[in-house]
Amino acid sequence: MTGRPTVVNSEGMTGLKQKVRWVAERSPIAVFAGLGALGLALGLAPQAHAGVASTTHFVEPGYAALGLEPEVTLTDGAGMGLNARFTYGMNDLSNLTLIGGSGGGPRRFRLGANASFDFFPDMEGQPGVGIAAQTLYLRTPEGGRLDAQAMPYIHKSFSTPGGEVEPFLTVPFGLSFLTNTYRPVTSLVIGSLFKRGESIRYVTEVGININNSNTYVSGGIVYYP
Repeated sequence: MTGRPTVVNSEGMTGLKQKVRWVAERSPIAVFAGLGALGLALGLAPQAHAGVASTTHFVEPGYAALGLEPEVTLTDGAGMGLNARFTYGMNDLSNLTLIGGSGGGPRRFRLGANASFDFFPDMEGQPGVGIAAQTLYLRTPEGGRLDAQAMPYIHKSFSTPGGEVEPFLTVPFGLSFLTNTYRPVTSLVIGSLFKRGESIRYVTEVGININNSNTYVSGGIVYYP
């Protein structure tokens, strides 16, 4: 039996574009709620990693950005936390980010850093593709834990009537070290930044456990000078 290719007519494409535009124009709060529902539906496993937040959006060289990232962990006992981020633009394709925060549940005090690099910058006609290397120390109910991860990502900014939107997708993976043992960790992170004004961007994301990770929802605000 041979299958027939699916044909999408112009009316169907117009309807799809209108739906995408409708989602992009909604407030970050509405998107945050949708991501939370997705996380609740898919998350069922232990251990955690740091959020991606503004890692994929680059700061001009010599300038710094400040961000606050509330998060809700949905697995392994659940809990809430707050991260602060300081991002410095190293050059046109590389950023350095310092991360610190605290919370309850499976993820308590945390401190670390990541360095990101775009292999292909986000330009007209192509998305940005790169990787970040991140190390994070966390206090957990089991004791201190050190997470070392690589975070390959893809991101693309585009304009809508409601402002600039920059969705991203990341697959963090690496090793988690705890009391002389280690385990591999992998997750899938989907999110977006929303530009509001010249210096403010909101960010929402959901992290979905794949292996030894946590499912979580986070959102936040970043100030770019």
